[in-house]
Amino acid sequence: MKLLNIQAIAIATIAATLSPVMAAQSAQSTPDVGHVPALATSLVKPKSTTALKVTSPAFADGARIPADNTQYGANRFPGLQWTAGPRGTRSYVIIVQGDPRRDGQTGSRATPSAAGQTSIHFSAINLPANVTSLAAGLSALPAGASYGPNVHGLAEPYAGPHTHTSVPQPYHFQVFALNTKLTASHTLTFDQIIAAMQGHVLASGEITATSAKPEGEQYAKAVRTESGLVTGVAGRDSAVTIYKGIPYAAPPVGALRWRPPAPAQAWEGVRKADQFGPLCPQPAEPGMPPQAMSEDCLTLNIWTASAVEATPRPVYVWIYGGGFIGGTGASPDFDGEGLARKGVLVVTFNYRLGALGFLSTPELSAESGHKASGNYGLLDDIAVLQWVQRNIAAFGGDPKRVTIGGQSAGAGSVGFLSMSPLATGLFQQSIAQSHARDPRDPELRYLSVSYRQQQAAEQAGLRYVDAKGTHDLAALRAMPWQQVVEGSNTIDANVDTLSSGKPPLFRPVVDGWVIPQGYSATMAANAQNKVIYIAGNNSDETGAVPETAFATLRARTGPPRAGNPQVNVTLEAFRSNARAKFGALADDFLKLYPATNDDEAALASNQAARDNSRISTWSWARAWEKGSGKPVYTYFWTHAQPGPGAAMRGAFHGSEINYAFGNLYATNRPWTDEDKRIADTMSSYWANIIKTGNPNGAGLPQWPAYDAGAASVMRLGEDWGTMPIATPERIDFWQRFFATQQPW
Repeated sequence: MKLLNIQAIAIATIAATLSPVMAAQSAQSTPDVGHVPALATSLVKPKSTTALKVTSPAFADGARIPADNTQYGANRFPGLQWTAGPRGTRSYVIIVQGDPRRDGQTGSRATPSAAGQTSIHFSAINLPANVTSLAAGLSALPAGASYGPNVHGLAEPYAGPHTHTSVPQPYHFQVFALNTKLTASHTLTFDQIIAAMQGHVLASGEITATSAKPEGEQYAKAVRTESGLVTGVAGRDSAVTIYKGIPYAAPPVGALRWRPPAPAQAWEGVRKADQFGPLCPQPAEPGMPPQAMSEDCLTLNIWTASAVEATPRPVYVWIYGGGFIGGTGASPDFDGEGLARKGVLVVTFNYRLGALGFLSTPELSAESGHKASGNYGLLDDIAVLQWVQRNIAAFGGDPKRVTIGGQSAGAGSVGFLSMSPLATGLFQQSIAQSHARDPRDPELRYLSVSYRQQQAAEQAGLRYVDAKGTHDLAALRAMPWQQVVEGSNTIDANVDTLSSGKPPLFRPVVDGWVIPQGYSATMAANAQNKVIYIAGNNSDETGAVPETAFATLRARTGPPRAGNPQVNVTLEAFRSNARAKFGALADDFLKLYPATNDDEAALASNQAARDNSRISTWSWARAWEKGSGKPVYTYFWTHAQPGPGAAMRGAFHGSEINYAFGNLYATNRPWTDEDKRIADTMSSYWANIIKTGNPNGAGLPQWPAYDAGAASVMRLGEDWGTMPIATPERIDFWQRFFATQQPW
C-alpha cells in the first residue's frame, strides 16, 4: 500500500508496513493525495436543505469507532447506510475524513486556513443511484463505482483511522447525492473530485464518530494483519521474533467442514501470538506434541527479524509430512530460527488431515461448484500462500520471493501445488525432500506423492461414510470430529504397487480443479507451474536400511507396518519379490543385483532401492525441467543422526530436516561438532535456494544444476559433491522397467 506524508505513527510496525512505496507522492504535490485543508461538506454545498440520514452498523452518531475498523485492528470498513437521495439522483460520492486539526492535537475546531490538514480515509465515486449502503468489511465496490484517494495513495480502498493521540478525534463519514456521474480515473485527486461535484450535489449527510490511539506498549510492538494486530515473542536469539498461532482461515467447523477455507475471523485489540495453535484432528501417536487437538487449527507461525530491515526477506513456507494423516507445523523439527538467522523469513502452519482434509464423496463434489472434492488440505496450503501475499510484508517478508518446501507428504504437497493452477504465481521455488519420482515408477503409487482419481476417491469416501452411518452432509458436518477421524489411519489396499507398500487411504485427488491432471499428463502438456525445483532422497528410506540393521531386521517375524515395503530381507524373499515385481525382466534384475545368501540379498535389496530412488528422481527431473524451463537441483542425503538409534535408522526418512533448518538446538539429541558443521553447510544451501533459487554461495562445495546427460546427483551429508546415480547398466535396466509401467 502507498503512504503519503503521514505523520509519525506510534505503531512502528504499521509505519514500516505502509511507508515503503512513496512513488505515488509525485502524483500530486501540496496538499498530498491523502491530506487536504478542509472537510468535503464545507467545500461543496447541496442545492437543497434536505439532508441524507447516514448510519453505520458499527457505531452510533458521535460514538467510538471500534478498533476492528481502525488500523490498530483489522482495518475493516465499518459499513454505511444512507437514505435515498432526492429525485434526479444519478450517483453517490462517499468521503471519510478526519477533523481538520493540527497534527491530531486537541482543542476547538480551527478554521481551515489555520488548521492542520484533514486525513482522507476513504473516497468512492459513482455509486449507482439504487445503492444506499456499503457492507461492513467491504472488499469490492458496486459495479460502476471506483475508489478515489486516501492516505494510502490514489485509487486505494478503505484505510481506517490511525490517530496519533490517545484523545478521541472526530471522523466524518460523508455521503453526497449527485445529479451526474463523475469521470472516473485511477489518478483522480480529492481536489478534482470536489471540483467535479460543484453545482451537482442535490443533498448530503454525514455521521461522525471518534477514534483514539490505544494505550499500552503492546500497540507499539504490534504488527497489523488483515484480521487484527499481533505481537510475537523473542527467539533464543533476540534478533529473531516468533509469531505463533496466527489464524489464516476461519475454523472449518459446522457448515465450513469440507469446504474451502473461509477468511479468518477478525479480532479487536492486540492478539498475543505466543502459543502454537492446536493440532488439526488426527490419530494420536507416541511422542506427539502436547498441544490439544481441535478443528479450530488453521493457524500459522512466523520466524523473522526483530528489527526493521532495509530489504524485505525472502519467505520460506514449510509443509509438514505425516502421510496426510498426522503432523503439525509446531514440531520442534521445523523451528525456523536457524534459517531466520541466515536472513530468511520462515512460515510453518497446520492444514486439515485425514478424513477431515481429504474426504471425497459424490455429494461433496456436487455441492462444490467445481464438481470436485477431497483436496481441502491442499486448499489450506493455498490459503496460506495467499495469506502470505496479502500480509507477509508487515512482518518484513517479500511476497515476490516465496519458496515452498516440505518433506514426505509435505514434499507431495509441494509437487501438487507445483502443478496446481490455483497456486500459480504464489511462489517461485519448490523444495521436495523425498519422493519426486518418474511418473512410471510404481513406487510413486504408495509413497506420499501418491494421488487418487476422482471417481475412486468418491467411492472410497462413500464406503467410509457408510461406516459412519450416514451420507447426509448436514449430519456428517454435525458429527463430532473424534467420530469422523476414528478409523481414518488406514491404507488404500486397492492400489497395485507391485510390492507390499500401500498408500494412505486419505490423500490428494486429481479432481480437475485443484489438481487438473496427474504427473505424466501435466508434464506432457508442460502445464506445471514455472518454478525452480529442488528434489532429493535419503539413503535409508523407501525400502533401504543401514547395513548395520540387517541382522536385527531379519530376526523380526511379523509383517511390515501397514503400507511400508518389506525390509527384513532374506534370499528367498528377495528372489520371489523380484519375480513378482519385474516379471520378464526379473532375470536381468537378479544379474545386476546378485545374491547367494541372506546378507548378500539384503545388500542387493539396499542397492536396488537406492538406485531406484536416484534414477527415478533423475528421470523425473528431465521431464520437469523440459516443461518448466527453470533449473532443477537434485540431491542424495547420506548422513545418519547421532544417538543410540543410529545403527538401526541410518539416514532415515526425514533425517535431513534438522540440518536443512539449521536448528539442531531445537531437538534433544547428542549432536556433535561434525553435525553442527553439516547443519551449517546444509542450511546455507537451503537459505541460498530461498534467497536466489540457487543453492551455491561463498564457501560452499559446488552443487551443479541438473543435467540430463550427466547422470549424477549432489551428495549431501557425509561428504559434499556429485556422485553417479548408478552404473550405466543399472540405469538402462530401470529405464526399461519404467517403460513397461502405466504412467501416473
